[in-house]
Amino acid sequence: MIRDSLREALARMADTPALWITGLYLGGIFALDLLIPATGNTVLGARIGFLGLCALPFFIGGMYGAIKGDDRGIRGYLGAGARYYFRILIAGTVILAAALLTVILVMVPFTLLGGSPLEFLPAALLGVAIPFAFFTFFFDTAVVFEDRKVLDSIRRSVEFTMGDPKRTVGFYLVNLAIGILIFFVSVVIWSVAIADRLQPFMDVNQTVFQMNMTAEQVMNLIGVSGLWAGAIIGFFAVLIGGTLLLSFKACLFKRNVMSAASAAPPHGEFDEKGRWYRY
Repeated sequence: MIRDSLREALARMADTPALWITGLYLGGIFALDLLIPATGNTVLGARIGFLGLCALPFFIGGMYGAIKGDDRGIRGYLGAGARYYFRILIAGTVILAAALLTVILVMVPFTLLGGSPLEFLPAALLGVAIPFAFFTFFFDTAVVFEDRKVLDSIRRSVEFTMGDPKRTVGFYLVNLAIGILIFFVSVVIWSVAIADRLQPFMDVNQTVFQMNMTAEQVMNLIGVSGLWAGAIIGFFAVLIGGTLLLSFKACLFKRNVMSAASAAPPHGEFDEKGRWYRY
């Protein structure tokens, strides 16, 4: 199912141009978050990041609606985004709030024992984020493809994940491999683009990444042209990666829903003569 879902996602990316709207949005937010803080305006960068995160459910709902097949055009994309926006947003907020509350509860015993909260915080965040992400990752697909309500979509995501753990782990591993590949190619292209600026600071025994440099020194090294090159390359990397991975996720969930529906016994009843009547 994973391989077939990935093939379907690639096919949908080719025949449904509306899917790329979500990738364009993600790539644009990434580029802005990279460029604006570099100008020193960190407050504006934080606001754009927050507003971008709040608007993201609209674009996710639109993409999933197009994959669902109701209407693959721009009108269907916008309609699905508006229809599912609040349910995806509220469900995501509930998951985030539950994760943060869990982090606080986990840190309480450690703090009472005299430990430093700041030292334990990274481990607590990582320990809570991984299982929460693993079990609730499909809540948004449950909202769109099964028209689930807020809390029911979270429950359905856990059910979907636990229903076939091997499939879920395989899906995450394929996503990880795709993400690493896209990241590696992007870094190589960016390194080639700014090679002329890096060359004076490199020798056979020392690389720029091994040097003890501050963020300001790194910015001076890269320069404005290097920053713009990183933003442009990152834009296309997130555009392709985001569109592919979200489409892959949606196609996997959709295939599971369709296979479960086809395997379900038909509804009906027997009459007094033993004849079967299907509803």
